[in-house]
Amino acid sequence: MIRKSIQQLTGRQGLLRAGTALFFLGAGWLLIRTGTHPPPPLIATAKTHTGPHQSTALPDPPRASRASPEAEAKLARSIRRLVEGTSLGGGRVSVSVRACDDGDGPGREIVAIDSMRPLKPASNMKVISTGAALHQLGPDFEFETRVVGRNGVYVLVGDGDPALGDPQFFDLLRYRDENGEQRSLDEEKLLDFWADAIVRVHGGSDEESIRILVDDSIFEADGWHPGWNPDDRLSGFAAEVAGINFHRNTWHFRPDPSSNGRPDWGDIRPEAPWLLERSTNKSTSAGSGKNSTAWIQRSPEANDWTFKGAVAGPYRPSNPPLELTMHDPSMIVAELLADRIRRRGVEVDGVGRHGQGSLEGWPTIGPRIKSPIDRLVEHCNEESQNLYAESLLKRAIHDRNGRTASWGDANAVILAIARERLGASAEELLVGIDIDDGSGLSHGNRVNASFVTAWLDAMQADRGFGDLFVQSLSEGGVADDGTLGKRFKDFVDGYRVEAKSGYIFGVSALSGFVTAPDGRRWSFSVLCNGVGGHVRDAKTMQERIARRIAEHGQSS
Repeated sequence: MIRKSIQQLTGRQGLLRAGTALFFLGAGWLLIRTGTHPPPPLIATAKTHTGPHQSTALPDPPRASRASPEAEAKLARSIRRLVEGTSLGGGRVSVSVRACDDGDGPGREIVAIDSMRPLKPASNMKVISTGAALHQLGPDFEFETRVVGRNGVYVLVGDGDPALGDPQFFDLLRYRDENGEQRSLDEEKLLDFWADAIVRVHGGSDEESIRILVDDSIFEADGWHPGWNPDDRLSGFAAEVAGINFHRNTWHFRPDPSSNGRPDWGDIRPEAPWLLERSTNKSTSAGSGKNSTAWIQRSPEANDWTFKGAVAGPYRPSNPPLELTMHDPSMIVAELLADRIRRRGVEVDGVGRHGQGSLEGWPTIGPRIKSPIDRLVEHCNEESQNLYAESLLKRAIHDRNGRTASWGDANAVILAIARERLGASAEELLVGIDIDDGSGLSHGNRVNASFVTAWLDAMQADRGFGDLFVQSLSEGGVADDGTLGKRFKDFVDGYRVEAKSGYIFGVSALSGFVTAPDGRRWSFSVLCNGVGGHVRDAKTMQERIARRIAEHGQSS
């Protein structure tokens, strides 16, 4: 993902200054602006949206000639034999392939094997969520997080940005301080920007103490989806989703076993000393030559830590940290900000949520932190980031409905967008579709392969964001290019596979595109449910289907 971002933004890299300060990510990920701003609306965004994104009116690109009906029929027979010859232990398979050569999608479906059967898509849901976000918000949209303040009350206003303080991008974040010195940017510096700005404003006021509130009402209050596996609740891939997300809504721990007595768990990021003080340490040192078995426990509805297991170490910077999800991330950010302000000698006498009153006219304090949607979509699809998928879908729902976004609105919004994208064919394709979340973690999602290929075709044909959408997918056989980097090695010469893989218990799926050197493209979807212990066989079949599509392109 980072490699693509840098390549696509050649010429935009560097460190800039403007006004009080302008902090610019080298690969174009995140902008932080400080200075004087006009009063923003309640939820500030990069632009005002009055409806779904409209494609730029450009002429249709030239298309290569179609394959003959005989060649397409041969491909269909070949893929059917492949599916019938693969043993999946009684698992169900749904396959669709479309030729993307008819202008705006969806194109002709040239392979259909039980393709209208609704099945679980697992992480293939992400191509639905990211496409919906691009359709609704547009490719120029930016998430924006800011602080507003008045009369000693400071409110952190969330926009649902999943990238705020994400450690994945710290190595790309740089800024210049007031002396022109180059500094690195991490989660602590982001908090410092706001804390310093609030303290400066407070120094010129008559208020003895301040209050820190959050407005995360853009998303529903419950950040945990009822359809997710409760056993995953403490795992980073199943972090809660909030109107204010931070540090991927996870804590990172690097315990040190070398202290006297029990291991020291003080290296925690972001720093939360008040939580550390009330934690329980039941861990031990692993001993020479033994592996670490350390783990962390907390209650589902609280941030109460118990450290357990044996710690081997010491931890090195190259070692991955122990990760634990946060409960109620928005309030955690409020507590983190309040803590940093107290360290600066300012009394904070209350932390909580903002009520229902309007924030219109409240001045912005400190930086507005922005994340462009193109980078979020790319990171979501390439690295299969669940928090990103849920946030993108919910942000689209909020934009569509003009109210607090909830998972309960996901199905209606996706169906409405599908009707706008797919036209007359939509009603037939939408039979049995049920959208339960944005990431595919829920077993309640149901899509059919014909719908998925039609959706993919319509998205890649969009002249405003089609290239962005296709390039956001992991490219098979390209190292460090996401979840398919180790698959599709030695693919058909000159052909590319760009797709989204998916796995939850009993489900293996792959949906995306095969593109020929001359620009011809096919969308495909292979959904496998009930495969049990045959996931490897399902993945092999998916890869062979993609290869058959490329070989069809070579011969036609």
